[in-house]
Amino acid sequence: MPDKIATITFGCKVNQYETACILSDFEKSGYEIVQFNQIADLYLINSCTVTGRTDYKSRNAIRQALKKKQERPDTKVIVTGCYAQRNFTELQAMNGIDHIIDNGSKHLIADIIRGNVPEFKEINTYSTYPEQKAERISEHTRAFLKIQDGCDFFCAYCAVPYGRGIPRSRTENNIIQQIKILIGNGYREIVLGGVNLGLYGRDTNTSLYLLLQKLVEIKDLELIRLSSLEPQFITTDLIGLIAENDKIAPHLHIPLQSGCDALLKKMNRRYTVRDFAQLTDTLYSKIPDLALGLDIIAGLPGESDDQFRETEDFLFSLSFTYLHVFPYSRRPGTLATQMNNQVRGEIVKLRGKILLNLSEDKKEQYCRNLISAKILLKGVLEEKKNNYWTALSDHYIRIYLKERNYRKGQLLNLLPKMRGEDGLIVDAYDRNF
Repeated sequence: MPDKIATITFGCKVNQYETACILSDFEKSGYEIVQFNQIADLYLINSCTVTGRTDYKSRNAIRQALKKKQERPDTKVIVTGCYAQRNFTELQAMNGIDHIIDNGSKHLIADIIRGNVPEFKEINTYSTYPEQKAERISEHTRAFLKIQDGCDFFCAYCAVPYGRGIPRSRTENNIIQQIKILIGNGYREIVLGGVNLGLYGRDTNTSLYLLLQKLVEIKDLELIRLSSLEPQFITTDLIGLIAENDKIAPHLHIPLQSGCDALLKKMNRRYTVRDFAQLTDTLYSKIPDLALGLDIIAGLPGESDDQFRETEDFLFSLSFTYLHVFPYSRRPGTLATQMNNQVRGEIVKLRGKILLNLSEDKKEQYCRNLISAKILLKGVLEEKKNNYWTALSDHYIRIYLKERNYRKGQLLNLLPKMRGEDGLIVDAYDRNF
């Protein structure tokens, strides 16, 4: 009977991709993958430290694994990820953890079963991209592909550079090779991601734009999505490529973080409100039906009522599709921890609710615009749900298509018909419409 490995992953899609690669290596070594709450021979916790909440979840999972180890002493417990990277000494003091693996050595975790245990290193000692591959990702019709690691922006509120190190990029050849493998295994849609995706290629004399020019030429790759991009990396060339190529989803997600210049400066962001407004004007002039998502932080230390209203007013005036709202979370070691006037929790919660209500209004308006303008959508069918096929459209709105003789993984052109559940009810596109 094969040994069993149970894993749990916290945080971003990058972490999830890395876990998928690790599990792929363990499967090749004969391990059976089981749920984290099941009995296993090895427990792997891929931790996160983006917020205080993810710190808590990571610690709690480690304690759960250690409790299981008390019941079965031969069980192994391995911890990796950003929380482990930043809290090595603390984890050392937790009796029972067998191995703490730094972020730069994640790709070597499966070697531990062969007795090769990497030495824990500070993350900034790594200067090259740690190659990881997975032939399958959890979502059958869409595969997230990590192509970049690290960040050196050091925004005042963010701990990510301390857990991920300097920017490092995957080679174009390895990216293309893996995409072709994924296509061979049935995937038609790829999401490109990284810790700071716009930094892709800075260390290898290329760029995201140049990479995309090559990826759109790959046969049978139907749809390419981009994950979060910092505003300064959305260049005229990149906008033009998205506008002109229907293989690239007309969807961008941009971390704005605040609509107040004073707060943007405190955050160590690299643009002004005016810069951002000009960027959105350019985007919509080139891609009128663009789906645009924004990140916003509510409650940065010192954020006054007037400053919050500046953000609210700016967002009200701005064209976009939805918001991801994050309450400020104190991250030890970051510049924001030294800022005065922490905002009370109930105020942060209220501000977050106001922004989420605005987000719902913007999404509703965007959906109505798609319907009235008869904007053609694309989507790779994922699963059947209540007699409807569902997919995440290229415009980042979930679609529902009445069941017919379609198949999972099929890419369809779709015409929005009416609002439905959390997205749009659509018809398959008829060229004679």
